[in-house]
Amino acid sequence: MDRENRHLNFVLKYYAPGRFDTRRALATYRSDHPVKLSLWKRYAAVVAVALLLSAVSCFLLVRNMSDRTVCLYASDAAVSYLLPDSSEVVLYPHSSLSYKRAGFGDGHRDVDMRGKAEFKVYKDPQVPFTVMDSNASVRVLGTEFTVEQLQGDSVTSVSVRSGKVLFRAKDRTEGVELTAGMIASLQSGETMPQIIATADVVEASAHRFVFNRAPLAAVLKELSEHFNVDLSCEAKGKILTAEFETDDLDEIIKMIEKSLNVKIEKRQK
Repeated sequence: MDRENRHLNFVLKYYAPGRFDTRRALATYRSDHPVKLSLWKRYAAVVAVALLLSAVSCFLLVRNMSDRTVCLYASDAAVSYLLPDSSEVVLYPHSSLSYKRAGFGDGHRDVDMRGKAEFKVYKDPQVPFTVMDSNASVRVLGTEFTVEQLQGDSVTSVSVRSGKVLFRAKDRTEGVELTAGMIASLQSGETMPQIIATADVVEASAHRFVFNRAPLAAVLKELSEHFNVDLSCEAKGKILTAEFETDDLDEIIKMIEKSLNVKIEKRQK
């Protein structure tokens, strides 16, 4: 109603019988109603602001992603992960590993772990691979080894399957070099790890096989090569997650057959 009254008063003000001064009326209207942006200009302004906000958001998102820490976990079963540098790690139950995404594989290869983890490090002499826990640091170039925290995380144990590592207390420069078959441990608060097994001692002990969601064909191939036999199975698509610490092949075969409900054939080469 108010709007209609305003329009009516406007017409009556400039109306005279037989005459309506359109120019004067238009000038008065324009002075009371400033020119606004046309529709397309307003649309363009909105789009420009949206693009600017989107660019800023993308920049912040990329920066946050590059700076963030990647955390890997294993709950009730061992889990295998492939790191960005193609190194492999098996986290044992209730273990974890973390690393900074930015620069991993290029400027650094540093990981922090808790619990027990087995590493197969991709060889890169230009960028050493370093594993750290609350007590120790293990520096490698390319090897297979296991790091385990014991006694409430107060002891760190390292066993090497192949290659060479430098095992030292955290924030220390000196340590002990371990090669294939050697085991050493470090007590929290001590400055130097202690070698507890040499290659000769480990050679005489039982071998340990670890399989994490491994195809049965791959498991039989590894066992065949280790025991110098031919193992085969007609079952297809079977996956095995298990750990065997024994040199009794027949015992291993029985456990696999029972857990996967399969029949394995063994032939001597």
